[in-house]
Amino acid sequence: MAIYATFFLAEPQEVLGGFPGWKPPLPAPVRRERRNPFTQQLVTIETREPDWQDVERASEVRQHRVVAGQGRYGDYLENRLPPFIRRRPHWAAKGLTDAEIDPSLHTLGITTRLECPIYAPPSAGAVLREFPPESVSKLVASDRREVAQRWAAAMSTPEHTQSASGNRLNDGWTTDDAAQILTPLILLAGGAVPGQKLYLLIEA
Repeated sequence: MAIYATFFLAEPQEVLGGFPGWKPPLPAPVRRERRNPFTQQLVTIETREPDWQDVERASEVRQHRVVAGQGRYGDYLENRLPPFIRRRPHWAAKGLTDAEIDPSLHTLGITTRLECPIYAPPSAGAVLREFPPESVSKLVASDRREVAQRWAAAMSTPEHTQSASGNRLNDGWTTDDAAQILTPLILLAGGAVPGQKLYLLIEA
């Protein structure tokens, strides 16, 4: 299953209007039961995700999808984006999730986790993450080679290269692997104007 990741800049007050059918978080966490997809056990979690009982059909939520495309793959990544994102500074990539991005924040000295400013309906198969406020300035001021080296080292630890049973999944990242992601991300952050924050849209 492909994972699409799009980083973009926007002002917080315009984000909700840019994603029709999405909802803001609840004012306070609530306890809900969820079924673990691996063990099938019911677990209780605390979440600020809103209730979706009033959204029962995917057709009730306007979504932007491109089923197939021809030509350059970069063009495909661009053409599949919602209009709201295409109109803003952005960078489209593939295969990045919180598991890869959280270690990059740690290499910048940021301990705050990515937040979920709004929630997609379950049928959307998407999640939006908001970077901590200091992320933009720290990205712009960073030594990209040094950060790439530290990020690659973090992504090459057993936590990211081995399964829970200890089987080797991959060989980790090289510094060049990390730099290929970090360089366009720093360029994007460098174009931010006052009031804009950095966001990450992850779609499955």
